[in-house]
Amino acid sequence: MRALTPTRSRAPELTRAREEARALRAARPDVRDKVVRSLLPTWLAKQYLSSLKRAGAAMSVAALASYAANLNAPWYHHVVDVLLLTLGLATLWGVGVEIRTRRVEATRLREHGPDEYDTLEDAGVRVTTRPWWRNLLGRLFDLAVLALPVLVAVRTWSDGDWLGGLAAVVAVSCVVAATVYYLRAAHERGRWRQDFLIQERLTLPPVRDEWQILLG
Repeated sequence: MRALTPTRSRAPELTRAREEARALRAARPDVRDKVVRSLLPTWLAKQYLSSLKRAGAAMSVAALASYAANLNAPWYHHVVDVLLLTLGLATLWGVGVEIRTRRVEATRLREHGPDEYDTLEDAGVRVTTRPWWRNLLGRLFDLAVLALPVLVAVRTWSDGDWLGGLAAVVAVSCVVAATVYYLRAAHERGRWRQDFLIQERLTLPPVRDEWQILLG
């Protein structure tokens, strides 16, 4: 009989720990009606969001540049423009959503204190996992966002449209810049909470023994 690897042998414990952590998060008290804008300082509510703002702006500029490059192209070529513009505007909208979420989180932390799930988040643990096919779709989407503007640039230069080609190069450059900003924003995710905990002199609780497996 084939022996189980350490990772597979502990899979049930890992699954149970994740389920318990998700249950703890779901059972958090609803404090949305207690949110006070002044509770979270404005500088902290907007801290570490500059990368996300720049990503949304760069993607929006990429959409406009792509539109200029596709100006004389058939209508279906403008799917690229719509995709980039939708992504850019959604990112900028997400900045406002993040600010509101931070205010709710700040209210919960002050009213009830941090819990073990906060400790897991601070450690960078991903409790909620996605199925492989969703991860695959996400990778394909990222690839499409990067590849489609490049195809636009290749087409415009091949057609001898140097003005459209320059616009396409601008679109590609903006998409690359936005990607860098997205990565930076992901790295800064959660740092505002650390600053808030320090400001309020709140301490993260240790996780229970059964959850130590989540910390690796």
